[in-house]
Amino acid sequence: MGAEECCDDHMEVSISDSLAFREVQRVLQSVRMDPFLIDLRDKDEYDYLLLAVDPTRKRDLDEEAMLVAAVADQYLRECLQMLVNNFAPPRPLVPTTEQPRWLARKKEIYYQLHESLKMISDTVPLAARILKDIINRSMPKLFDTKAKMVSFVECMLGLDTERLGDLIGSTLLEKVVDLLTELDVNITWEDILQEEHSKGIFEMELEDLDDDEDNLGQEGTKALFGGNVFADKLDGLMVVVCEHLKSCDRDRLFKEYCILKTIFQKAVLKVHKSKFAQFIMFYACSLDPEICGVDFALFLTDIFTKEEDDAIARMSAVSYVGSYLARARFISADTVVAVLKRLVEWCDSYCKLKRDPLKPIDHQIFYASCQAVMYVLCFRLRSIMDYPNLKSQLFQMPIESILMDRLEPLKVCLPSIVNEFLRQARAARLFNAPVDLPLEDIVESDLSKAFGGANRLDMFFPFDPYLLRESDRYIRPNFEFWSLVQTTYSNNSDDDEELGDLDAPGMNVDSLDDHIEIDFKDDDDIEYSMNKMSITPHRSFHPMAMSSGSGLSMPARIRPSVSPPS
Repeated sequence: MGAEECCDDHMEVSISDSLAFREVQRVLQSVRMDPFLIDLRDKDEYDYLLLAVDPTRKRDLDEEAMLVAAVADQYLRECLQMLVNNFAPPRPLVPTTEQPRWLARKKEIYYQLHESLKMISDTVPLAARILKDIINRSMPKLFDTKAKMVSFVECMLGLDTERLGDLIGSTLLEKVVDLLTELDVNITWEDILQEEHSKGIFEMELEDLDDDEDNLGQEGTKALFGGNVFADKLDGLMVVVCEHLKSCDRDRLFKEYCILKTIFQKAVLKVHKSKFAQFIMFYACSLDPEICGVDFALFLTDIFTKEEDDAIARMSAVSYVGSYLARARFISADTVVAVLKRLVEWCDSYCKLKRDPLKPIDHQIFYASCQAVMYVLCFRLRSIMDYPNLKSQLFQMPIESILMDRLEPLKVCLPSIVNEFLRQARAARLFNAPVDLPLEDIVESDLSKAFGGANRLDMFFPFDPYLLRESDRYIRPNFEFWSLVQTTYSNNSDDDEELGDLDAPGMNVDSLDDHIEIDFKDDDDIEYSMNKMSITPHRSFHPMAMSSGSGLSMPARIRPSVSPPS
């Protein structure tokens, strides 16, 4: 229908929809420049348009009817596209968007865009579906600037509230996670290992907390990764997404978590080159540990135990749950024990099938689950021992019989994890069987490589320490660093006093002699200091670092999980 314009003589003049649309478009384009260059007549017309669509202004019935019918269907897409185009600032204004005087203005613009889109979606049923398609087509690309990415995503996530969020929220989050993952996989380990290596900025945990000049040693590591263009963009986007989750009330957070969980299983779980994007799940869970935090652990465990799922998904899931339980401070000890019980029960059932040893890759899911159990206990065994009921549950699990099975998981799993587990388990009297492991001083072995397969899932620790500098503040308070873990053998001179109450029911204390024999090349290479020991394999075992001349000693620092070769 034609729009009506009121003249000075109060006579109504009808103009066509196309002419009205072109005039609105002209006015909007004319004000997309430096404020000092805008023609005053265009500024007046722009102010009039804002007044016309002001959602806070009360209107009579005639005005409401005119507003609802103001845009014909053929112009709906163009109107929505114009609004979405303003999610990011015009190119000339990009350098100034972070200046303090622009921050308040940015929030005002976002608010106006959000209210306009919400009003359109409320009055035009077709609008939400078209808006989803427009946002999908308008998403920032890999090589767009950081400012454009951050501004667009920040404005876009502002739509993920109330009714409009219920209509398009899943699409918004899916597009954001896709962008995060795309940036993430383009950060190669070659970048991490080579960039400013002489300055040691990629060291994941401090070798000596006394040398921490930045006073970050209290948390055990630094946020070290900077200077890489993809990492810088990803870092900024992680801040935006974390702020969005932080702003949600509890009910909205749970809805967002459920959407993210579905996206995670579909788009992140089996992307083994992802190093940081998965921490969105970690942060969401930290905001609601009792519901989201516990549910995520059970969700991953369910994927692992489902026989119908493919092997890669199941191995990825058990690697995730092992890393998650080890690193998430907000997960209680009773949840850890409950999940360990399910993993151990699955392993026990697997052993009882009397399978032939064959090749490690033929039993890769079994080895992955055994490794996850040992990895979790390296971090959480001491804390579990503080609760008599949980300690009793743990000691009733057939962990020792599984690890001594004919499939020999102690010889196949990563030696670095096996060694640390055995040391703590012996000190806690959880493991007492005589073991003869002729292992050299190595972090990985041919057998562990074999069960890891082409994706090297034997070395997949998805929640290794977080390296992005700006967004690190959201992860750090809830992250368990190895340098702060209390082990069962801490303060060895006081072991007898500290661990005197750790006797398992029915355990033969006299049998705790040194039956576990591990042949190391040099005992001095194995550093078990709480501040220097690392569970996660050292970066020198990354394929690109093998030729660096680094020694193959037990690492004193944690480094990122090894991604599969390109």
